[in-house]
Amino acid sequence: MQQVSTGRVVILGAGLAALYAALALAPRPVLLVSPDPLGTGASSAWAQGGIAAAMALPDSPESHALDTLRAGAGIVDPEVARSVTREARDHILSLNRLGAPFDRDAAGGYLLSREAAHAFARVVRVRGDQAGAEIMRALVAQLRRAPSV
Repeated sequence: MQQVSTGRVVILGAGLAALYAALALAPRPVLLVSPDPLGTGASSAWAQGGIAAAMALPDSPESHALDTLRAGAGIVDPEVARSVTREARDHILSLNRLGAPFDRDAAGGYLLSREAAHAFARVVRVRGDQAGAEIMRALVAQLRRAPSV
């Protein structure tokens, strides 16, 4: 087996999580390994729904975690649910700064929809049902300008 040393963080894959991680690691050098051109091979671009996060009062990460635990009917790790819902809003804001064009109302607030077991409207969308494709498009554009990747 041949060993290769790159001096970079190596990320295998090019879905939303991989692109987001590569951008978050900047200015550290990152090598992104993908079998397909950026934005074309990952299933992230096919995601049609939005992203759930407690974005507006009276909603809260705690309420979101409780809804997640109830919907999971005993198969959700409570600490993971709390951690994910606690961080969700910050990730939406970060994706927005990276160019994800989340749907907004006339006053500039996020348009939120309510789905499934959510007690509040907390699903942030992009152009209705194009979240995956549009978020990927924004992240690919950022990566193309990132000298560290």
